[in-house]
Amino acid sequence: MGWLSAAWLLAAVQLSCQYLLPRDVSPAHYDVRLAYDVDPHTNFSFFGVVDILLTAKKNTPKIVLHAQDFEVIGDKITVTGDSEPITVSEVKLNDTYNFLIIDLNKELEENANYTLTIPFFGNLVNGLDGAYVSSYINKKSQQTEYLVTTQFEAISARKAFPCFDEPMFKATFSLNIAHNKNYTAISNMPLASSSNDNSLEKHWPWETIAKSFKKDKSIFVWDQFEKSVPMSTYLVAYVISLFSYVESPKDLSHTNFKIWARNDAIDQTTYAAKIGPQVLSYFEKWFNVSFPLPKQDMIAIPDFAAGAMENWGLITYRETALLYDKKESSFLNKERIAEVVAHELAHQWFGNLVTMKWWSDLWLNEGFATFVASVGVSAVEPSWHARLNYAIENTLSILSLDALESSHPVSVAIDDPKRISEIFDTISYRKGATVIRMMLMFLGEDVFRKALHNYLTKHSYSNAEQDDLWAELTEVNRQHGGLSRNVTVKEVMDTWTKQTGYPLLTVTRDYSDKSVTITQKRYLSLGATRSTSSWWVPLSVLCEREADQPNQRVQWLADDEGVTQQHKFEHGSAPGEWVLFNYDMIAPYRVNYDEQNWKLLVSTLTSDKFTSIPVEGRVQLLSDAFALAWNNKLDYGTTMKLASYLQRETEYLPLYTGLNALSKIENVIKRSADYGAFQKFMRRLITKAYERAGGLSQKRIINGEDLNSVKMQTTTSAWACNVKVPDCEENAIELFQRWMDTPNPDENNPIPVDLRRTVYCVALRRGSVREWRFALARRRNANVAAARDHLLFALACSRDVWILAQYLEWTVTEGSEIRRQDSGSVIAAVTRSTTGYYIAKDFIYNRIEDIHNAFKGQDRRIGAIIKTLLGQFTTQKELDEFLEWQDKNGKYLSESKLAVSQAVENARVNIDWANKNQKLVVEKLREFSVSHHLEQPSWASWRKKPLFMSSLYAIHNISSSIMNKPHV
Repeated sequence: MGWLSAAWLLAAVQLSCQYLLPRDVSPAHYDVRLAYDVDPHTNFSFFGVVDILLTAKKNTPKIVLHAQDFEVIGDKITVTGDSEPITVSEVKLNDTYNFLIIDLNKELEENANYTLTIPFFGNLVNGLDGAYVSSYINKKSQQTEYLVTTQFEAISARKAFPCFDEPMFKATFSLNIAHNKNYTAISNMPLASSSNDNSLEKHWPWETIAKSFKKDKSIFVWDQFEKSVPMSTYLVAYVISLFSYVESPKDLSHTNFKIWARNDAIDQTTYAAKIGPQVLSYFEKWFNVSFPLPKQDMIAIPDFAAGAMENWGLITYRETALLYDKKESSFLNKERIAEVVAHELAHQWFGNLVTMKWWSDLWLNEGFATFVASVGVSAVEPSWHARLNYAIENTLSILSLDALESSHPVSVAIDDPKRISEIFDTISYRKGATVIRMMLMFLGEDVFRKALHNYLTKHSYSNAEQDDLWAELTEVNRQHGGLSRNVTVKEVMDTWTKQTGYPLLTVTRDYSDKSVTITQKRYLSLGATRSTSSWWVPLSVLCEREADQPNQRVQWLADDEGVTQQHKFEHGSAPGEWVLFNYDMIAPYRVNYDEQNWKLLVSTLTSDKFTSIPVEGRVQLLSDAFALAWNNKLDYGTTMKLASYLQRETEYLPLYTGLNALSKIENVIKRSADYGAFQKFMRRLITKAYERAGGLSQKRIINGEDLNSVKMQTTTSAWACNVKVPDCEENAIELFQRWMDTPNPDENNPIPVDLRRTVYCVALRRGSVREWRFALARRRNANVAAARDHLLFALACSRDVWILAQYLEWTVTEGSEIRRQDSGSVIAAVTRSTTGYYIAKDFIYNRIEDIHNAFKGQDRRIGAIIKTLLGQFTTQKELDEFLEWQDKNGKYLSESKLAVSQAVENARVNIDWANKNQKLVVEKLREFSVSHHLEQPSWASWRKKPLFMSSLYAIHNISSSIMNKPHV
């Protein structure tokens, strides 16, 4: 029986690893020669040859590597070594895993070196991964111009040339790229030389190439790039374009920086050219590890599936993530550019220099880059307070997703390459960043940075897994005294990275002896669970009397404490003073208190002393109170009373948190008869903050140099218009009309750039086809990607069914107004609107095949669309309808299984809440709308409006008093 069990286990392991290449041979160097014809008339044909220097790790009669989407000339494949010639006996392609299997007439010998040569040819396919074609309209010539670019992460290098396309197989690369002389080619390394000689001549004579290219050899040039450092295939990159570049000031970095863009957009590269080298130089100091390449190119691609890609020495971006225009880009656009640039530059160390062994530890790349981005932005834009802002936004986003049973661990087993794209998600990026910040806080920054330096140095140009990082952190920490409970970093961090979810701490005070008892249990949005998960939880505790000088010492709740019985701690608060856990949001967990402690906290928050609770503490309280009330662990009366203090909040982060929590309630009731009660409550809550922040009435941004102030004004304005605060929509419509009346509206836009997204949406929601077509024309003519993006989302705000139907149709129509990269965003935007939801649902259900075909190379976008759709569900009927549809259309969701399961669970969360809590919450909304907890907004300015404006307002807030019911 034991032997059978062992055999079965071995077979299971072998079966589970079928997707991995055998480790029989290993590449040391690639010599890649490619010739591209960037011409639609020849269907973007290309020819290539790759010579791969291999080392046999053991005797083997075959070589297995990857190839996809091009033709390999089997009878031209050769294998040469130092001994007698080796004959290729058969070449096969395994389509399941894209294996190119080369059978040999004799075995390769262990430790011997060989050269594998593979000629290939093809045409670039439509899509946004591998080597693909992007295009744009030259504003001066009005001609379409094309470029060839690459996106190889995670497993698409195999679509450009035959290779060992797994992160473990690091090698050096020498690229030679032929292209039309009018174009410029760039790659990971600097250009070494150019030649007029066909580098593929031995395998692809020009006579053969010319049959496809239909061009004379004299118009082509062969660019040879320097040999790269050892790296994984997914980091190889090249671009062939008609672009221009600007060079960064030499004094900002010893690395030569160039920012590339369309000629029409080259003037939008100034900001990136400044902060790129500044961030890179700062990271060299922060990691104490030099950037190893002589140059760093950053390029804005018109069609790009992701936000950016960290290719070593050649980072590719969406235009919105790299290009900034003072007139057309908002402050939030600028912040986004700084964040993405810092994120990609952080990858040059975490991901490029040291790479995860397999995609299961993707978080070592993405989590670190997400966290370290906040460090880089803080260095170059200190007034933005990026470290705190990003930390809170990251934590809040994961508290929602990770409360689902269908979430996944940070370090997640991946047994099928098709699942890799699914884990490029909030957990890998934001939870990864959150637990990294947690480590820095409980270890101290000096220890943390020293350990990172050791880790990066030890594993340079190689691969690592999370245990390698834990070892370095533990070693340096022990040199400084170790953790307080004599626990290793691995013991602590495995509880956060190897299991799904996070804990809910239930804190109960004994008011007679200054003690608390704590229990921990996994928190789930649907409530009860049989989960046995437990965590090493760092406890940061703030007592009311210590609010001005918090105790920085971290205490620990071990993973075996507070699980089966309560665990006791002492604190320093008197019976009439509050105690606050996780006041600095050191870790992602929720906290529930006994009734009296909640009352003490609420009392302080709703008084003039609310700022005595730190910003992070206010965020934590708001987030916890709404979440706990959602699944009946805290009464909504307490939660609403706590939220009422937001009328006076002057910091963006707590206001954002409270509004975000309230939007979850709005989402469930916005298509019900109860929505009027929500709007009335929100008008009372938001009006003071809206007026204080500047609103829309002044037709300008009040303090355009302060990011917190800009965010307060834009956020409160969006909410105010959404819930019909008097004057808000009317001011937006007036501003939009001014734009329509402006001569040359493509050059002159009187709407403050940071308010445009709100103004556009209101105008198109309240307007007709005239406003919609005006906005469409402005988007078509815009030369700044940020301006196009603002209008892209606004066009989904229309309430005209036929317009929204047409807009959705464009997402699956080649050559339409919507680029491939934006199709998913448009479908999601229409789905989120109250009118568009019904149209989008039918569109998704009826056109899933077209959507699937249009999204080639960005399959995870389908998962995001399904999440958006099911996030609107509030009835079992809607969910049952989806599940029936899913059974019939599962093949289109095969690469989105994780996202779909999360979407279904999230729908169940909404339905459960609607059944259990909607009636109660609506009663509380009405109660607080008329109670003293919410101050009556000033309508003085409103009363000065003409009578017909008051009538308009009444139309949008229909009173049910005629039916002898309370006002809503």
